[in-house]
Amino acid sequence: MEKQFMPSPLTTWTCDTCGDPVDAEEGYVIWKDTAGQAHDFRIIHKKRCDDKDLQSSLPLADLIGPAGLAKLLSFLSYGRLEQMKAEPARPDRIGDIDEFVDFVRRVQTPYYEQARPLFSDYQVQERMADWNEVAPYLPEELEKLVMDQ
Repeated sequence: MEKQFMPSPLTTWTCDTCGDPVDAEEGYVIWKDTAGQAHDFRIIHKKRCDDKDLQSSLPLADLIGPAGLAKLLSFLSYGRLEQMKAEPARPDRIGDIDEFVDFVRRVQTPYYEQARPLFSDYQVQERMADWNEVAPYLPEELEKLVMDQ
């Protein structure tokens, strides 16, 4: 059986609305903001799949790489400089930390986006059953998982 072509990691994602591939330039990230808490992060095609009910958004390209990671981490903590102030501001911006971490892995961890749909497969779950909490998310393990499919 011939292996399917797989794009390089962190260059193509799956649109959470239509399921088609989306790259960083045409991609947008939208999320809900309920009472100041961000949740339901989705990667979409910028105009084609936009949900106008969600006012919170950023270009996908802004959340990739080191600068993107810095932006994503500000959802969790404003950092040491803010903490040094007399009355530091504390972000309480994430409604579901596991959902947020899943999203961060999608845009920051090589091969996570490609492996993510495989996690519901029984054989994949069996394969990873005795792994610790880190191993399934290491890029080299994710790459092996994807390549074995």
